[in-house]
Amino acid sequence: MANRPTGHPQAREDVLFRQVDDEWVVFDPAANELHVLNLSAALIWSHCTGEHSPDEIAEALREAYGIEAEQAAADVGAALNRFREAGLLDLGA
Repeated sequence: MANRPTGHPQAREDVLFRQVDDEWVVFDPAANELHVLNLSAALIWSHCTGEHSPDEIAEALREAYGIEAEQAAADVGAALNRFREAGLLDLGA
């Protein structure tokens, strides 16, 4: 099993999150990189406010998409790990 994220994920303050037409994007101005998110990743990202635990984010995903709790937790863990690897989260949170 992949490393399960802990803490309360916090998006970096300078990273922009916007809807462009029918897609959600995250722009990292420091790296000049644009990340296109699917709807579930956008929901996860929108909860990266420093106020929600990975378990709380998984519950929101489960409620939104009617998926099993285990699948929601795995999806949240994978997305948060990708966000961290891309340097999009404030690791001090």
